[in-house]
Amino acid sequence: MSATFISERRYLQNVSPKTVEWYKCSFKAFAPFITTVSDQAELRMAVKRAVMEMSEARKLSPTSINDYARCINAFLKWMADEGYITERIRIPKIKTPKKLPSLLFEPQVTALIQYKPKNRIERRIHMMVLVVLDTGVRVDEVSHIRKQDVDMDNLLLTVNKGKGGKQRVVPFSLALRRSLFRFMKTEPHPQSEFVFSTRSGLPQTYRNAHRQLKLIGTRVGAPGVRFHLLRHQWATHYLRSGGSIAHLRRQLGHASLETVLDYEHLASSDLSKVHERFSLLASRAI
Repeated sequence: MSATFISERRYLQNVSPKTVEWYKCSFKAFAPFITTVSDQAELRMAVKRAVMEMSEARKLSPTSINDYARCINAFLKWMADEGYITERIRIPKIKTPKKLPSLLFEPQVTALIQYKPKNRIERRIHMMVLVVLDTGVRVDEVSHIRKQDVDMDNLLLTVNKGKGGKQRVVPFSLALRRSLFRFMKTEPHPQSEFVFSTRSGLPQTYRNAHRQLKLIGTRVGAPGVRFHLLRHQWATHYLRSGGSIAHLRRQLGHASLETVLDYEHLASSDLSKVHERFSLLASRAI
């Protein structure tokens, strides 16, 4: 039944290959508990046992359990919609502590930007780093940028590989244009439609990109760097520079404004500077 669910999501809703893998991982986590149930009551108890087992015995983090549960909740809703069960079953979300992302220090960002790649693979990954730092787009979106998606004249990127397969256009800087122009003259596979293609002409894979970024990060003194962290870095810099939440939402490709608010994690010193500018008392001698 799970295979039917995944097939419908893939071919009817056009979910990305990354989402399909997420579905498969989630079903694998819940499979020992739900594959042998025979009725709706057993299914309800089975998903509860699964969550308790993951938390107590397997010691999975609340974040990981919630991630799996989101997929299973979609599956349970589908079962109710298709008539396999008469009442929708839902796994409640586990409370998780709110953690602020640990951003890179300015010297680390500078070192990462100014890094001199040693070979073709590093040049590709480093260029992807510059794109994320300049635009805030997701790494899987960057890896699927096609040559025709780069508008050098108007400084615009057309992003095609976001969540839900939606397309959007994002601006980029003159500085990125210079680097991207030089890169596209020599680096991409001549027969591939993708800017960041591998030697075989296929898009750069998610796993290999992260592995290579980790190696570069270690060399420049930023061993914990990840592509998603660079996205946080861009969003924070954007807000600190006076950017609006509404524009930030559009640039990041988030449908919900609530999701974007997670990026509004300015440091206390930044908030103090803003408060000083708008204070009624600071503008008057007392």
